[in-house]
Amino acid sequence: MRLNDEATVGERIAYHRRRRGMTQEVLCGLVGGRSTEWLRQIENGKREVDRLSTIVAVAEALRISPSALLPGPFRTRSTRADSLGTAPNSVPEIEAAMFRYDGVAGLVGVPDRISVSPDDLRRRTATAFVCSQTERWSEMAPLVPDLIADAWHLVRDATTDEQRRAAHAAQALVYRVTSGMLDRLGETHLPWVAAERSMHAAELSGDRLLVAGGAWRMAVVLRHAGRLVESTDAPVAAADALRPHLDSPQAYSVYGSLMLKGAVGAATLGDHASAHDYLNEASRAATVTGDRNDHWLAFGPTNVAIHRVWLSLELGDPTRATDQATSVRHDRLPPELAERRASHLITVAWANYLRRRDREAVTVLRSARSAAPEQLIFTRRVHAMLRGITRRAPRSLQSDVRDLTEFVGMPT
Repeated sequence: MRLNDEATVGERIAYHRRRRGMTQEVLCGLVGGRSTEWLRQIENGKREVDRLSTIVAVAEALRISPSALLPGPFRTRSTRADSLGTAPNSVPEIEAAMFRYDGVAGLVGVPDRISVSPDDLRRRTATAFVCSQTERWSEMAPLVPDLIADAWHLVRDATTDEQRRAAHAAQALVYRVTSGMLDRLGETHLPWVAAERSMHAAELSGDRLLVAGGAWRMAVVLRHAGRLVESTDAPVAAADALRPHLDSPQAYSVYGSLMLKGAVGAATLGDHASAHDYLNEASRAATVTGDRNDHWLAFGPTNVAIHRVWLSLELGDPTRATDQATSVRHDRLPPELAERRASHLITVAWANYLRRRDREAVTVLRSARSAAPEQLIFTRRVHAMLRGITRRAPRSLQSDVRDLTEFVGMPT
C-alpha cells in the first residue's frame, strides 16, 4: 500500500501500523483499551476519527507525528483550485520573495524599488487581511510578494527610531497575514518561516499587542506541525505576559484570542479542565469587548460561542455541538469575517455528519460555500466528509453531494 494526498485517516493508521508490524489488538491497547472492532471500522472507512486528540493518541502509539495521519494539502489534487488559478500557483513567487528579502538581503544586493509610504503599505496589508478573513486566497496571493518586498525596504530606509519601530510593526503584520495564507494552502515549512519573521519584527516594534498577535499565529503553526504542547504553552504564556496591561478593548481582544488558542490546545491534549478554564477566561474578556476585529483576530462573544461548539465536538459530543450551534448568531458577524462564519458552519456540518445526519450536513456545507467558497476547497475535513457522504448517501441526496464534490475539485 502506498499513501497519497487523498488517503483517509483510517488508511494512514493502517499503513503505519503495518509498517511497525503492530497488530490491531496491540495498537488498541496502547491508545487506551479501544476495541479492535473500533479500529477495524476506522481502517475500513466505516467510522470516522471524530477528535484530533484521538489522532494524537494513535500517533503517539505508532511513534509518528500526528501530521502523518492527516491528509495532505488538497490543493495538489483539487482541479477546482487549479481553475481558480492564482492561489497555489503564487506560492513559488511568494517563497522567492521571502528568501530574497531576508535578514541578509542588504549584504548581497537587492535591486532598488520605488519606496512606498507607511500608509500605503498599511492600506495594502489591510486589503490582504480582508482577503484572508473572507477566504479570497486567489485574490490575495498576487499581492503578497510586493508586500514582503515593500516592508523590507521600509525597514531598510528608516532613519529614526520611531520610523524603525513603525516599519517593523508594518512588517510584522505583512508576515502574519502571509503565514496564514500559506498555512491555509497546505504549505508545511513556509508558514513557520513567516510566523517567525512576524514575531521577530513585532518584538523590534516594541508593540506588546503585536507581539501577542505574533504568538497567536505561532500557536496555529505549531498546532498544524503537530507540536501540540508548544501550541498550547505559547498563547497561554503570551496571555500571562499581557494580563497586567489590559487597559483597552484592543488589549482584551488580543488577550481573549490567546485564551481561545489555549483552550483549543488544552482540549486536543485531553486537558479538559484547563480547556474550560481558558474558554471561560476568554468569555470574560468578551464581555468587555463585544464583537470586534482588533489586530485582525475577530474576537468577541460570537467567536467564543463558536469555540464552545468546537470544544463540544472535540470532547466527543456531536449532539451537544449541534444543540449549542442553534444559539450561535454567526449571522451577526460582519461580511469581512466570512472565514469565521464558514469555519463554524463546517464544524456544525461535521457534527451532523458524525450523527449520520447527512442531509443536514450537506445543507450546512452549502451555507458555508455561500459564506466563503474557497474555504471549502482548502479544508481537509470537507473533503473527508464529502467522501463519506458519497459512500452512504441515499439517491435523493446524491445530486447535491455531487455538486459539492465537483465544486471543491475532488477526484471522481
